Parts: sequence; structure tokens; C-alpha cells
Amino acid sequence: MGTSRRQSLSLGVTHCPLPQLVEEVEEQEERVDELVERQENAWDWLVVFASFLCLCVLDGVSYTFGMFLEPLTRDLGIGLGAASMVGSLQVAVTCVSGVFAARVVGAVGPRPVAMVGALLGGAGLLGASLCTDFSALLATYSLVAGLGFGLMYVPAVVAVAEHFTTRRALATGLCVCGTGVGTSLLAPLEEVLLEDAGWRTTLRVVALLCTLCVLCGAAMTRPEGLEVQEEHPALLPQQEEQAPRGLVRLLLGPDLPRSPLFIPFLFVAVADALATLALFLPFLFLPDLAKDAGVDATKAATLVSVAGLSSSLGRILSGLLCDRPWCDPLILTMLSVGLASVPPLLLPMATSFTSLLLLAAAYGLLTGAWIAATSPLLVSILGIQLLPAAFGLMTAAQGLAALAGPPLAGALVEYVGKRGPALQLSSAILFLAAIGFLLAYRSPFAPFYVI
Repeated sequence: MGTSRRQSLSLGVTHCPLPQLVEEVEEQEERVDELVERQENAWDWLVVFASFLCLCVLDGVSYTFGMFLEPLTRDLGIGLGAASMVGSLQVAVTCVSGVFAARVVGAVGPRPVAMVGALLGGAGLLGASLCTDFSALLATYSLVAGLGFGLMYVPAVVAVAEHFTTRRALATGLCVCGTGVGTSLLAPLEEVLLEDAGWRTTLRVVALLCTLCVLCGAAMTRPEGLEVQEEHPALLPQQEEQAPRGLVRLLLGPDLPRSPLFIPFLFVAVADALATLALFLPFLFLPDLAKDAGVDATKAATLVSVAGLSSSLGRILSGLLCDRPWCDPLILTMLSVGLASVPPLLLPMATSFTSLLLLAAAYGLLTGAWIAATSPLLVSILGIQLLPAAFGLMTAAQGLAALAGPPLAGALVEYVGKRGPALQLSSAILFLAAIGFLLAYRSPFAPFYVI
């Protein structure tokens, strides 16, 4: 899609039985690049801001659900485990619905999908504020709002990627900073509302914020020249008769499974899911580790905030790096994930607030760099046309991995009676994920890389 990808494709011509196909890829990508580059103006930065606000709301709501646990258990008479399931199921529905959202975005564009998602999310949160039992809460907060958030998330990231070429990674990095900013802003707002007005009113205020994101979705227009998802230009004519059928076609569309670069993408997707499996474990155990080291509760809580702020910084720096022609997003991802395996390994051995603070900041910086590089990485491998389907599939895999990670770590902690082994497991999984990204880079099915 960009210059670096075209150069790498040219270097891989000797592996291709039909070099003229590579020329067709280059010509079509140059035409699309010219169309999109002319669109990089004030409106495109408005799209970034709109996507940023959407992520502020949807991730802010998801990440602060823990504040509702106590009032929900008290007023609805449900257990802590059941109340926790409401939030976990919402995250899972949000991520898994990314596959469906990606198919619709590919067909009609990000704008209508994001607008419908904002309305659904607001309706789900409003319905949850009226619930009087557990099953109704699951149906509204977890299922309806979760589906709405999924329809907001994928268009927000894809819309930014479609509007940018030369500064795509930076724009995406700024967009995904909405996660940390939204959590930081919504947490104190919800704390005040919960204390003064109760959880039902708090949910109604959050529902209003989500509904207002319809205006953000309205800004996510598709650039001229990308109105429809085209067939991948590197497909052979006879492959038209080999289109996937059934569930595979429904989930991924006709183009992604037939792409000659599908195998390297699968390596990336599996490695990304592994990294997500371990991502939240250090955040989960960081406050308790600090308390065990003699750090007071107030300072222990700030460690998570520092990690979140460092993650935002890592996302911006990653965007700046990925926009450089000499930077390969896959190498950056591999190095970030590999180095991110070090802080969890050292955290159980930290004995002071300063050492915990440095390790938390390093972990946030490195994981933020990996997260922001995801969209540029997919574009560098598959091109902008296949980004919605690829991003939707990876989002679904991330949701399942994030849902499985904390229970797995919790069971390990209960079995051994210590938190250290869970963090060591997190470190090992991250290192394994880095090896997965290395396999994608060295894959014999990836002729676009110089091996």
C-alpha cells in the first residue's frame, strides 16, 4: 500500500510465477495512494478526533465497570461473580462482534456502522439502568451495549486508516489513545455520580454520552476512491471459482482467505491473540504486588495510572515510527512484544515503589507501541482493502484471549498461593508471541519480505 510495501513486493518478484501481477499491484496501489493522499486535510484530522472520542466512551465504559460491582450486588441481590460476568461478557461481545462489524464496514463503509453502533450502545446502557434482575442486565448491558460497542470500535479504527497514507500510523496511534484518556476521564465522573445519584442515573448519563457518539460516527465518511471493497489485485483469474463458502465466507468475506498473503496474516493473528492473553495480567496484579512490597494503597493505585499514561505515550511514539519509510511495523511489533516480556518477569522481585513504577511505565510503553502498530502492520501485509476483514478477525481473537487470560491467571494464583508464577506465565506467553511474530516475518509464504 505504501512505498515500503511496494518496494518489498518488488524484491519478492523472483518468488512469484507471474511478475506482471506484481506490476498490477503496484499500479493499483499507486492510484489508491494518490486518491487518499489528496484527502489528508482538516477533515481527515476531524475523523481522527471523532474516532478518538468514540474510543474514549466505549473503552472508558468497559474499563470502569468495576465501579458498578458493589451497587449492583447490593441492589439486585446478585453475587460478585455474577456481577463480574456482566462486564466480562460485554467485552467478549464487543470483540467477537468485530468480525460482523468488519464485514458490514467493508460493504457500506464506517459511517453508518458507527452511527448504528452508538445508538445500540446508548440503548443498551439505558435499558440496563432500568433492570431489576440479573438476566435483564445481561441482555441489555452485556449483549445490546456490547454489540453496539463492537459496531463502534471497528469503524473508528478503519476510518482513520482509510483517510491516511503518509501519516496513517501516527493518526491511528492518536486515535487509540482514547482508551486511556476515556478511562481517566470517566472514572472520576462515575465516582461522583455513583455517590450522589446512584448507579441507575450514572448509567443514564453514560448512555447519553454514547448516543452523542452518533455525531462522531457521522464524520467517518469513506474517502473518494475507496467507496467499495475491491477484489485483491494479486488474485489469479481462476481463483474466482475458488471463493470460500459457508461460515468462512460469512465471517471473513470472499477476499481475505484467498489472499496470497493470508498465511503470514494468520501467523500475526495467532501471535497477537497470545500477546493479548497475557496483556492484562500485570495490570491485574500490580496493586497487590505493590501492597505486598510495603507500598501504601494510594501509591499502589497510581501504578496502574502510570502504566496507562505510558501506554498512551507508547502508542504515539509507535505511530511516529511506523510512518517512517525505514520502519517495518512487524519488526517494531516483534521487538515491542519481546521486550514487554521482561517487566512481568521482574515485577515479583521489585521491593520499592521506584522499581515498581519504572517497570510499570516500561510495560505500558512497550505494550502501547505494540497495540498502535497493529493497524499499520495489517495494511503493510494485506493492503487497505482487506483491513476491515483482517482487523475484525483479530479483534474477535483478542476478545476471546482477553476473556480467558484473567481466569487462567486467577486459577494459577489460587493453586500456588502466590502471584509471581502468574506474572512469570504472562512473561512466557509474551515471549512466545514475539516468536510468533518472528515466524510471520521469516515465513516462506511471505515473499514481500527480504529473508
